Amino acid sequence: MQVIEDTPARLVLEEKPWLIGTLLALGIVVFLALALFLFHESGWLALGFGLATALLALCFVVFVQRVIVIFDRAAGALVIRTRNLMGQRERTLPLAEVTRAEVETSRSTSTSNDGSRTTSITHRTVLSTKTGPVPLTNVYSSGSSAEVNVAAINRWLAAPES
Repeated sequence: MQVIEDTPARLVLEEKPWLIGTLLALGIVVFLALALFLFHESGWLALGFGLATALLALCFVVFVQRVIVIFDRAAGALVIRTRNLMGQRERTLPLAEVTRAEVETSRSTSTSNDGSRTTSITHRTVLSTKTGPVPLTNVYSSGSSAEVNVAAINRWLAAPES
């Protein structure tokens, strides 16, 4: 998620998952081509690649979504718009309910066959409101974008109205 507009009246953040969308689309095309190519050779192998294609397509539908978050002082509203292949949703909250933004962190540990352990740490931006936490995205990501977004949101919320 990145800051698109930062003025005293409005703060707009946008998430466009180009990388994951491109990788999933490429995987879908490759697995579908393999399934079609292997259909005459081995029906079971083609079925396996077909199921892998369906799984990647499901991941594309679930995880590839565009998110736009608009903090609007004039309207006194926070608007969260999400759009994916299944349609668009919009959630509006009174801006007065938003107290601050925070980073939510997820840690996962995996153990390989040789016994070595790997820890993965990912983050997402969550708004603290008077009615409870509101995550801006469904997915966690690595890197520092969540911290950058939290700093921008908290700075904008703390700034006096112009």
